[in-house]
Amino acid sequence: MRKLAPAAAAVLAMTGAVTIADTGTASAAGWGCSGSEVSDSPYPVVGPAGSVFSYVHLYWNGSTGKNCAVNVKTGALYGTPTQTEIVLYQCAADTPAAGCSATLAASDGGNFAYYAGPASIPGAGHCLVVQAWTDDTSGNEANFARGPFHC
Repeated sequence: MRKLAPAAAAVLAMTGAVTIADTGTASAAGWGCSGSEVSDSPYPVVGPAGSVFSYVHLYWNGSTGKNCAVNVKTGALYGTPTQTEIVLYQCAADTPAAGCSATLAASDGGNFAYYAGPASIPGAGHCLVVQAWTDDTSGNEANFARGPFHC
């Protein structure tokens, strides 16, 4: 897993111990997430000069109480193996104003051709922090960090 983006690192700086669960190799039709994509998803993973390398798709499944995310490559990178990652953090709080003291995390990352994920965590009564990274074939990095949100 990569280092935290500065904004996310600040949000999570007051966390204590965080349990990281690696969700394994990306697989399954529909990217492996169930439920409904949240209303403002997908989120662009933006690299140098504003290039979008991938999109984070965030799902909520009300019947299981879980959030699930994938980081799907776009354009010329779709189908090309490069480093691609997705991380979800479950916050202890249920309001964005409370910040994020992360209690649980799920991630997937590797040299993937199409997408990273799914990464899934329980979400009922909790806010999230979402992070994603995608490299291009020259090693340029695009990143995304948001949260706490989707409480």
